[in-house]
Amino acid sequence: MSEQTTVSPCCITGHIHQGEPLGSFEILHGLRTYVSNPKPPADGSKQNVVILISDIFGVDLVNTKLVADEYAGRGWKVLLPDFFEGDAIDHNLLNSIVPNLRVKAEATVASKAVDTAKMAAAMGPWLAKHREAVSKPLIEKYVQAVRADPSTGKIAAVGHCWGGRYSLILAQDDSPARVDVAVGTHPSFLVNDDVKPITQVPVAIFKGTEDDMMSDDALKEVEDILKGNLGDKLKVQLFDQAVHGFSVRGDLENDKERAQKEEVTKATADFIQKYFE
Repeated sequence: MSEQTTVSPCCITGHIHQGEPLGSFEILHGLRTYVSNPKPPADGSKQNVVILISDIFGVDLVNTKLVADEYAGRGWKVLLPDFFEGDAIDHNLLNSIVPNLRVKAEATVASKAVDTAKMAAAMGPWLAKHREAVSKPLIEKYVQAVRADPSTGKIAAVGHCWGGRYSLILAQDDSPARVDVAVGTHPSFLVNDDVKPITQVPVAIFKGTEDDMMSDDALKEVEDILKGNLGDKLKVQLFDQAVHGFSVRGDLENDKERAQKEEVTKATADFIQKYFE
């Protein structure tokens, strides 16, 4: 299975959100993990779990923790593990380039060149360090440990950007850590071979039409493969003019971006709920 590493400045852009996370960090299955679990079952019965696989900004980005809390509001235990082991991309890059449509429209050739240079300097060595041969076994081991916990019910994997591809890899038929539901929001580096082995696990993919990391045509190819394999267990939704990262790094002061972020979060939770029941 090939691993694509073509990147775009949209990988390192976004807005930092305001809010106080409700969960806390603990060491779980060997990794520092943000845990949002407001209401574990009082009777000790099994609890469904959502494993959130972050984008390149990792588990300390407040945006991702706030999204985890939203999923936990459904009564699920939500785990956000540090699969980068302290080596996430610097959050300061979020403030250097703002990915909304107005700025994209006003970008000059020179500013685009600067953005690309910043992206290459940040992403090149990082992607090599966190290549599939390193990250995939780490993710699989963690999910297997969650599955082995007798308190665990069903497991959903939700991935943003970099994590979107891995959430779908966890849905492959031969995955040693196969989950029960998988959702990828604006997945990065996803290729057709990643989804061909998915024939059983329900999958949802959410993407914006202005996503520089995955074209609409590339998504259509993935959708056609999964539709043939999964039928009505597949959900694919395009968000008009949404940019890469809109589900977790959008501008909440922009009415359209805020509404799309809220819509994709609800759509993700509704999809998981359907298969957790």
